[in-house]
Amino acid sequence: MKMKRILSITVALLLLMLALAGCGGGSEEPAETEPAEVTETTEPAETTEETAEPAEEVAEAAETVAETSELMALADKMIADAGITDAIPVSAEALVNVYGLDASQIAEAAGYNAASGGAFPQEIILVKATNVDNAAAVAQAFTNRLNDIAAQAESYDPDSLALAKKCTVVTNGDFVGLFFSEHHETLVDIFQNGLN
Repeated sequence: MKMKRILSITVALLLLMLALAGCGGGSEEPAETEPAEVTETTEPAETTEETAEPAEEVAEAAETVAETSELMALADKMIADAGITDAIPVSAEALVNVYGLDASQIAEAAGYNAASGGAFPQEIILVKATNVDNAAAVAQAFTNRLNDIAAQAESYDPDSLALAKKCTVVTNGDFVGLFFSEHHETLVDIFQNGLN
């Protein structure tokens, strides 16, 4: 009888120690994250203000170009010929924020996103760079975008992962195209033929 009593008291004490140890460890985490959050929110606010100006430059340039752009006409043809019905024009801000482009590298730009497809929207982006060196930089930014899509899709969307690996960035002189779409081959053909 004494043995059962000692054993039950020992088990109760162990459970109490585990409960206190579990609760005690949780109070240290907020103390560690609070200073980091304050530091992080101060620095990005400064960089956000700095990046707002290039985004505005790209927006102004793209609005002017979109009205007379041969690239916009080519993008429209691509959307129509590929049968993409839910295309939405890509804003100039997206060229900076999503694709990481620099306004000084772009002479003309046009593009669409379309929700049809997998977990990621189809992306049809055309850029005429100011020169061949800037075209290479735009191509690298587009390649990085495809790699980002593949990395995000890897854990939950095998169809988008396969598509990101299949799609490529196409360069033709100063022109660069990103075609993340199930109609990739058709879009590349239209792009290449439209430039020749």
